[in-house]
Amino acid sequence: MARSYLCWIIIARLFRTHSIWTALTRAMNKLLKALGFSGLLLLSGGCATVVDAQAPTEPEFTIRPTLQPSPRADVMYQLLAAELAGKRDQLEVALSHYQKVALISDDPRVAERAAVLALLMKENAAALALAQRWRALAPGDEQAQQTLALALLRNGRLEEAAGYLETVRRAGSKKDQQQGYATIAALLGQADDKALALRVMGQFRDRNPRSAFAQYYYAMLAAAAGNREQALSSLDLALARDPKLAPAHLLRTRLLLDGGDNEAALAGLTQAVAALPRDRNLRMSYARLLIDTGQLDKARREFATLLSQNPKDTDSLYALGLLAAETRQFDLAETYFLDLIKRKTRLADAYFELGRVEEQRGDYAKARGWYERVKNDERYLLAQMRMGAVLAKAGDIAAASQHFDTLRRNHPQNAITLYLAEAEALREAERYQEAFDSLERALVVHPDDKELQYARALAAEKIDRLDVLERDLRTILAADPKNGQALNALGYTLADRTDRYQEALGYIEQALAQMPDDAAVLDSMGWVQYRLGNRDQAVDYLRRAYRANADAEIAAHLSEVLWVNGQREEAKKIWKEALAREPDSVHLRKLRERFGW
Repeated sequence: MARSYLCWIIIARLFRTHSIWTALTRAMNKLLKALGFSGLLLLSGGCATVVDAQAPTEPEFTIRPTLQPSPRADVMYQLLAAELAGKRDQLEVALSHYQKVALISDDPRVAERAAVLALLMKENAAALALAQRWRALAPGDEQAQQTLALALLRNGRLEEAAGYLETVRRAGSKKDQQQGYATIAALLGQADDKALALRVMGQFRDRNPRSAFAQYYYAMLAAAAGNREQALSSLDLALARDPKLAPAHLLRTRLLLDGGDNEAALAGLTQAVAALPRDRNLRMSYARLLIDTGQLDKARREFATLLSQNPKDTDSLYALGLLAAETRQFDLAETYFLDLIKRKTRLADAYFELGRVEEQRGDYAKARGWYERVKNDERYLLAQMRMGAVLAKAGDIAAASQHFDTLRRNHPQNAITLYLAEAEALREAERYQEAFDSLERALVVHPDDKELQYARALAAEKIDRLDVLERDLRTILAADPKNGQALNALGYTLADRTDRYQEALGYIEQALAQMPDDAAVLDSMGWVQYRLGNRDQAVDYLRRAYRANADAEIAAHLSEVLWVNGQREEAKKIWKEALAREPDSVHLRKLRERFGW
């Protein structure tokens, strides 16, 4: 992906490091040697503009070496004082000296330096004066025009800024029509007043209503200002002008997803991919959205297409491996991950996923072998956690416990995470008492940790210690009454394991207010409605939960309620689909035992 860099942002970072001052010293010495003095000079260097086709180009502010020698001692003094102040992180003092030297020097590069620093420090009045000085010294400099436009915006001088921005746009459009709009959008994006920036961009859009780029970049700024509907409207106009404007499709998709309109987002991307079949970003976004909506077969076809279009696309190769593993096509998944190893790319990912494949196959020795190969990577600790889980699944609880103890000694900063991982590993191995005991030990060391308390509550439910569950969850809620997870866990447990249905409903309603689209909470609400005898409401909530997450437990709840409600064909269908995905699910096995499926 092409990237654009705002030079004055870079300079801001450099000013706060000692390395910048070393560079300054070297450059300053070159100038002063030419003058017959010894000392220091300003930073040399610059930033090149890279136009990104999918995002507004950030304006460049190239910082060029001040190479014109000046005999004036006060110029030398002010430059030296600015450098020393900057070295001490005294940017206000540095700016003061740069301002002074900018007024007495005719070198536009000094004024440039001072204007950029003032903008960085948000000294808007000073930035404006210095930008005007720079432009006066270099009237044809595009960067000076850009800087002056931004300084005017920062000072609320809308009309004047618009005039300079138009000059900037025309200069950019001589090279590429999009570049002109991209540059002014990038400048406007730096304005503190987002509403003001949007109004200015609106002027350009209104003057050029048939420009797809003008509509697109207006939409970008509208989205940044929080005006979602305006952004979508402008994107529709942009795509009407140019249906093949890929960045507009991507921005529209993001806005629709943010608004919860997944169906419209998917429909739009479907059309976009059809119009632009070789656009990688569009097809990749489409494939990922298909995964999010549970359409794994379609997603697999899209990734396969991406791989056929570019056989070196290792991201698509990796995605195909994950999809194959998710659908329990372990041999196929293994082929994809081994291919990554053969290509010597994404090795840690491949080793880890091969470990997961062998885990699901039940070959724990091979799984350990793959996990052991994950070294010096962000996946390392996760692989080590899975090693502990594998030991527990193999029945060697003592070895698993020792493994996690060693990890905690070696990674004390991750101690709580590792306690939680150990408990989860024991839960996966269906060693519920050991999981509970592990969390008890953890809470002796970290008695106030809410994550450990929550985990112990869930473990307590598995060993019928509902008293501990209720105590831990109420402790969490006493400290955080709006904790949606705790509210949901308490409500669901009361609905599932007791006859306190009305009390359960109250907790779940509170959880739903906090997390209205959460699949687990929707499932809980469906289940408590079922317990209360409200079967139609139960079905509605459980369908919503299942659409959000086709989890085995949710599938079991929905199948049971549909069966009891007389919708038996659909009940069996959902149950069979879920069983194919998760054949080892305890929840699905219980339904078979209860209803003779």
